[in-house]
Amino acid sequence: MLILLPIGLLLIAALAITIQQRARPNFGTSWLIAASASIAAWLMVLILRFRLPTTLEVLSWDNADSNLLGHFSFLLDYNSWPYILALLTITLAVILTGAARTRYDSTPQSWAASLTITALGLIALQSGSSLTLMASWALVDLVELIYLLRLEDASQFTFRILASYAVRMASILLIFIGTIIGWQTFPNFDITQIPQSAAFLFLLAAGFRLGVFPLNLPFLQEPGMRRGAGNILRLAPVASSLVLLARLPENIIPAEVQGWTWAFYALLAIAALYAAFRWLSAADEIEGRPFWIVAWASLAVASVLNGKPQASLAWGLALILPGSLFFLYFPRVQRMNFLLFFGLIGLVGLPYTPLASGWIGLVGNGATLWTFIFLIAHAIMIFGTVNRTLQPGGEAGSLETWARIAYPLGFIIIIQAMIILGLVGWPGSLTLGLWWPPAVSLGLVIGATILIRRYGIEPPYIQLPASSGLAKILDWIQPRLEAIFRLEWVYRVILWFFNLFGKILRYISIIIEGQGGILWTILLLVLLITLLSTGRTP
Repeated sequence: MLILLPIGLLLIAALAITIQQRARPNFGTSWLIAASASIAAWLMVLILRFRLPTTLEVLSWDNADSNLLGHFSFLLDYNSWPYILALLTITLAVILTGAARTRYDSTPQSWAASLTITALGLIALQSGSSLTLMASWALVDLVELIYLLRLEDASQFTFRILASYAVRMASILLIFIGTIIGWQTFPNFDITQIPQSAAFLFLLAAGFRLGVFPLNLPFLQEPGMRRGAGNILRLAPVASSLVLLARLPENIIPAEVQGWTWAFYALLAIAALYAAFRWLSAADEIEGRPFWIVAWASLAVASVLNGKPQASLAWGLALILPGSLFFLYFPRVQRMNFLLFFGLIGLVGLPYTPLASGWIGLVGNGATLWTFIFLIAHAIMIFGTVNRTLQPGGEAGSLETWARIAYPLGFIIIIQAMIILGLVGWPGSLTLGLWWPPAVSLGLVIGATILIRRYGIEPPYIQLPASSGLAKILDWIQPRLEAIFRLEWVYRVILWFFNLFGKILRYISIIIEGQGGILWTILLLVLLITLLSTGRTP
């Protein structure tokens, strides 16, 4: 029951804030409740590190006579604990940094939403069986759908919201089919024992939710999803998909599709490169957040394809923790800019840093063409992150006195979590790793910096002149690539076919229910009798 305590604590705190705001609104009390619950849950999970693995069976049925199989259970192990700590860390950081955004998007309602979404995310992260995973994903997706549709400007994004929800439902369907196939080989398997026959479908399900397999970006412009609760809402489902990657078996490509392995790598390479370039050219961190997720998730999925699912942990945590340093850093304070360099160090993958073990997943089987493409994508991501790090900030005097203390603490807690996970996150997290991949990536970054300086472009304004020919070409290409990669055209084609099918059914219904309906019924009955009589053997 200990693994459920953080979930219950967050839900109780969210309920308390909601009731308190309706009965006697008080901004300070609501913030104190949210901060206290987040800190307590964070400490509980930190203590649970000494009790790994921990399982909790909730419901189980196994009746061979009636062919009923299945069980619901929770599991806290070395694959889920790092993501749980990371999710709770960014939740605590959202509450603490929210002290500086009270005039923007930081409200008691957003804090209650953050706590609720995190609690549901913890359920998904601790799923011990595929049935639990499907149920938790469905619950998280439903809450996200309701939250998005209730936003003020949601009417402008209704189609994209529903398209994103449809993709999530497709991923659950893939898990369902994979579970059926897996049960034929290994009845009632746990999430840690995914059969080889079902593993590829589980990978496709995770890729659908991450937006990388195939590349799909329904939310390039998000409805009111800035920082705070928006960051939690974006990263909680991502974390629950990333933990599934770490649980997949090493040999994941089925024998019947081995010849198409290059196509899977090509899709990931396109996703990583496109997302990296868009992160570099984004106007701000929030505009680049969908591309940040896709780029790092592509490297995590590539590690799984290379037979190193454990290495996906490093890439997934790089997505969540250092990324949140940039997503939550608003307003920018010049004196605090140095904190972003810790996030930058966590992304390079130098020896004995949290990402060092991730390189084994990309190049552990030897250098290939795809390895160098992923290295280029990584270098572009670092280059774009350097650009964000060097942007100037304002003065701390614009913050209230209490916010000047809470605001930097939010980023310090993220840095502390990065250090903890790098030291004791999972077996093998503290490792020398490989020295040459980060060296090559840094060499590309340094070379690009020298090149742009020769053209008179100084960071942090790494942008092409609007009058240049290359800028005009990119301005023409970018919206067309977005239209393709967003896959909105696919969703509209599918919707058109559904509407066409619905019109045909309505037309048939009108014909049958009209004045000639009886005649049509008699005709169909005669045809049916004729078919049956001709098929009868003498």
